[in-house]
Amino acid sequence: MPGAPGYTKAGSFPHQREGKNPRRKKVICMEFKTAISKMTDDDLIIHGKKHSEMVDSWGFPKTIFFLLSGKEPSEAEAAVFDAMLTTVIDHGMGVASALTSRFVMSTGNPLNAAVAGGVLCLGDYHGGSIEKAMKLYAEVKESGKTAAEFVKDAFANKKLLFGFGHKVYKDKDPRTSHLAEICKKNSYTSKYLTLALDMEKAIEAEKGKRLVLNVDGAIAALLLEMGFDPAMGKGFFIIGRTPSLVAQAVEEKAREKPVRRVSEDDIVYDGK
Repeated sequence: MPGAPGYTKAGSFPHQREGKNPRRKKVICMEFKTAISKMTDDDLIIHGKKHSEMVDSWGFPKTIFFLLSGKEPSEAEAAVFDAMLTTVIDHGMGVASALTSRFVMSTGNPLNAAVAGGVLCLGDYHGGSIEKAMKLYAEVKESGKTAAEFVKDAFANKKLLFGFGHKVYKDKDPRTSHLAEICKKNSYTSKYLTLALDMEKAIEAEKGKRLVLNVDGAIAALLLEMGFDPAMGKGFFIIGRTPSLVAQAVEEKAREKPVRRVSEDDIVYDGK
């Protein structure tokens, strides 16, 4: 308000400018800056490229890559990135995010609320470990240590190694193996994937038991190789898994009775 400390006229703040309105002589408009996208009179511009051209020939995965990174992927990168998205699209009804979407939908909420509930389940131990694994691999590279040296130090200091181990897959994660095969097929090499596989061997040698390189760990290595920032890790999983959450929620409403409830037979009371 006028006279308040720091008050100046419209347009004097970096984020404000004067605008025109037929009903008022003066209006203050907020100014926002972005290097991602901007509407024009006849198209949408994304990182300097016309959206219409992407619609004509790019396809969804390639466009996602470009939107997130600002660079056009090579043919090999596009193929591997496509496979990565498809790999995380679903992992059954039993995972936390799918069950949450179903529970939320079962209580009469709209689809967007059910999907949002599932997305909120994506934490460090479900989808979110991609980001942590990306930071881990970057740390290993910056340390100058070998995979074996880093793993040994990590165990000695009780450091969590994100990207390794799985509740179901004990010998190998088939999704990781399949991604490695697709990389080979497209002649796509990744120093970070090689590092991750070396760490998998070092963990087994150190612990005396196998902790598989899981799909989150493999995807983390490939995203780093493609130049993505670790901050994009969880976002990548959200993009890939959301179609499944939509499908799970819609099926719940179509096939099940309202209000999911855990059976009392499945609840063990261990209180006084």
